[in-house]
Amino acid sequence: LVDYRVEFSKWWVTAFKTIKFPSQGTVFDFYIDSETKKIEPWSKLIPKFEFDREIPLQACLVHTSETIRVRYFMDHLLERRRPVMLVGNAGTGKSVIVGDKLSFLDSEEYLVKNVPFNYYTTSAMLQAVLEKPLEKKAGRNYGPPGTKKLIYFIDDMNMPEVDTYGTVQPHTLIRQHLDYGHWYDRNKLSLKEIMNVQYVSCMNPTAGSFTINPRLQRHFCVFALSFPGADALSTIYSTILTQHLKWGNFSAALQKSSQQVIHLALALHLKVAATFLPTAIKFHYNFNLRDFSNVFQGILFSTPECLKTPQDLVKLYLHESSRVYRDKMVDDKDLVDFDKMQAETVKKFYDDIEETLEQTKKMNMYCHFAKGIGEPKYMPVQNWESLSQILVEALENHNEVNAAMNLVLFEDAMCHV
Repeated sequence: LVDYRVEFSKWWVTAFKTIKFPSQGTVFDFYIDSETKKIEPWSKLIPKFEFDREIPLQACLVHTSETIRVRYFMDHLLERRRPVMLVGNAGTGKSVIVGDKLSFLDSEEYLVKNVPFNYYTTSAMLQAVLEKPLEKKAGRNYGPPGTKKLIYFIDDMNMPEVDTYGTVQPHTLIRQHLDYGHWYDRNKLSLKEIMNVQYVSCMNPTAGSFTINPRLQRHFCVFALSFPGADALSTIYSTILTQHLKWGNFSAALQKSSQQVIHLALALHLKVAATFLPTAIKFHYNFNLRDFSNVFQGILFSTPECLKTPQDLVKLYLHESSRVYRDKMVDDKDLVDFDKMQAETVKKFYDDIEETLEQTKKMNMYCHFAKGIGEPKYMPVQNWESLSQILVEALENHNEVNAAMNLVLFEDAMCHV
């Protein structure tokens, strides 16, 4: 693959030799400060991240140079009511970036309507959704209530079905509106002029119809989002984990070991993503940043009672990574390969870890009901007997008030409750 950003940067530096440009990085890594007139790195604008335990990890946005860069342009384009589109693979944070931007808009001035697309979305369905927040103005004009501006956030733009003639119906409706500023009433066939609305969209070029019609795409200012690099990921997740351990008053030894776990998690994720590739049968072998986040979402359930030593943190990580990666595997060879890969990666980052690995082979499972059905506490399960007893009790309670379920609780079933 060719990194066209690097190629463009080389051309730019060669073409504009009179401009003193930093030797490190590319032209995409810097901006011109409007006050000092100096070339500054985007990283200078990254705000300090404060982790909120109430927000799911998948919805958290930890800014990087790339997100700050895209956010800067989004701010200016939305202010001037220009359509914006973010393009990138699953898990690059497109929807989170747009959602974060839209959440900061003044609710007195802006109204936001989320319009998620799927394969079965038709133009009629789309039009019904688009018209819901609109009200009739003078004549044939329609717009958002009062003097507000309406922003349609269209997620998964390229997901709807392509018909026999190569047309995507919902796209055609949006294109008509962007071209002419109107669409037609489907019952009366009268013209509706749609005022004070604009579009923001996201799409994944590796799913759905892969591309969209150029006649529609030409209206959007398109930004490509790539996966964060290893350094950016390390910074993002070490910030989150460090704050979790600090606020939870975990032991000093545990807090010190957080960076080690981040490096371990990153190394294993990259190995899994490179080794277990999607095929016709294993089409779901698609490991991205969502899987990486899911591992840490599980770790963030932990309490000081659950984790007392760095070895406990390794055990919890092994459990979470097995639940996220291993549970996707569909044949015995892949399971064996993953177990081997996981053990080798842990040994690479930890000395004297053999005993811990041996313990995890016998029993390594965490859940919210390890201490019984009641107030949930994320704790390790001590043995199969205690887990079986808890689940049998829960099943009996369920069967008393609902239709009876005759479940056989063998070990593999108990693993995945």
